[in-house]
Amino acid sequence: MLPAKAALSTLVAALYDAAGDTSLWPAFLHELTLATRSNQAAILLHDVKHGDHSVSLQWGVDAAAIRSYGEYYGKCDVWARKAARLVYTGWLGTSEQVSPFEELARSEFYSDYLKPNDMAHAMWGVIENSSSRLINLGLYRDLRRQPFRIQDLELLRFLAPHLERAFRLHLKLAELKTRAEDLQRAIDMLPSGIIFLGANAGIVHMNRTAAKILAENDGLIAARGRLAAERTSESAELESLIAQARDTSVGTGLRPAGAIAISRCLRQSLSVLITPVRNMSLDTTSPVHAIAFVTDPSQRVRPGADVLRTLFGLTPAECRVALLLAEGHAPPAIADLLGISTNTLKTQLASIYRKTGTSRQTQLVRTLSQLVIAPVGANEEQAGSAS
Repeated sequence: MLPAKAALSTLVAALYDAAGDTSLWPAFLHELTLATRSNQAAILLHDVKHGDHSVSLQWGVDAAAIRSYGEYYGKCDVWARKAARLVYTGWLGTSEQVSPFEELARSEFYSDYLKPNDMAHAMWGVIENSSSRLINLGLYRDLRRQPFRIQDLELLRFLAPHLERAFRLHLKLAELKTRAEDLQRAIDMLPSGIIFLGANAGIVHMNRTAAKILAENDGLIAARGRLAAERTSESAELESLIAQARDTSVGTGLRPAGAIAISRCLRQSLSVLITPVRNMSLDTTSPVHAIAFVTDPSQRVRPGADVLRTLFGLTPAECRVALLLAEGHAPPAIADLLGISTNTLKTQLASIYRKTGTSRQTQLVRTLSQLVIAPVGANEEQAGSAS
C-alpha cells in the first residue's frame, strides 16, 4: 500500500533535491527507509567490465561495511551474482525471489558481511542494467523484521521512473562538476591571468594567476566585485571595453572590444585584452559576457617540472637543471646554485640532451619554450616537491 499523497510528494521532492545536491541523498534514503520499514538503504554500483563493486550512496550503513564491500564482499555478493542474470532496467524484486534465505544463510557473504551488519532481507529497484554496469537501489531489513513481500514493492514501483531520471541527473551533474574541476585545473596552469566577467563588469570567476595579480592591488583591482583600474582614466577606458564586449555578447553591439595597458607603481604595465564571449555560463545564475586576459611582462615563465617528467622522463635533479637553463642561467652558475660539481652537471646535461633529443643549450631552451608553460613560482613548488 502506498503512503498518503503528502508523504509521496515529500519523498519525490527529496529525491529530486538529492539529484541536484549530493549531500541530500542520505536524507532521501532515510525517508525511504521509514516509508518501507527498513533498517538501511543504499545505491550500489557494479562495474561489470572490471568486476568492481561499491556502495555509492547510503543511509544507515556503517562506513567500515562500505569499505569492506568495495574491497572484498562485493565480489562475494550472492544477491548481485544471482540477480545479474535476471534483472533489467526498471526491474523490482525481493531477496527471496533471488535467493531464499535458507540458501543465503549458508554463504560466506551472509555470515561474514550481512549478518554482522544487521542485513537479512532486501528488496531492490534496478536503476540501470547495461553491458558496462548495474546500478540498483537496495532496502534492507534485519532478522527481527519480516522479509519483504511483493506488496512492499508498490512504493518502489511508484518511484521507479523518478529514481531513474533523478539518478541520471545526478550522474550528469557529477560529470559536469568533474569537467568544471578539470577546466579549473587547466586554466590555473596558464601563466596569463584569466578573468570571466558578467553583467556590469562583475567578476564571475578567475584563475590563480589573475587572483594573485588582483591581490597585489597594483594597477588592476577588484572594486566591489567589479574589474577596475586604479587610475581613473584607465578605469574608464577599461569599463568602456568591457561594455563593448558585453553589448557584442548579448547581440546589441558589434565592436570586438580590445586591449589596454594598466599602469603599475614600480613595475611594467599590465596588458589587459578584453574579448566578448557568447553562450557561456560557469553556473546557472551568472552568464559570462566577456573574458579579460591579463599579461604581466615582468612574470617569468617556464615549463612545469611535472611536464618535463611526463614528456621526457627527466629525474627530479634533471628537472631542476633544465628549468634553470630555461631561465637563462649558464652551466657554471647552475652548478654553484645547486651545489654540485662540474662533472656531475655535465653528466646531468648529457642525460637531459639525450632524453629531450637536443644537443646543445640553445636547442634545449627552444624546445622547453614551446611546451605548456606556468609561472615560475608554481614550478619552484613543483621542483621542490619532486626532490
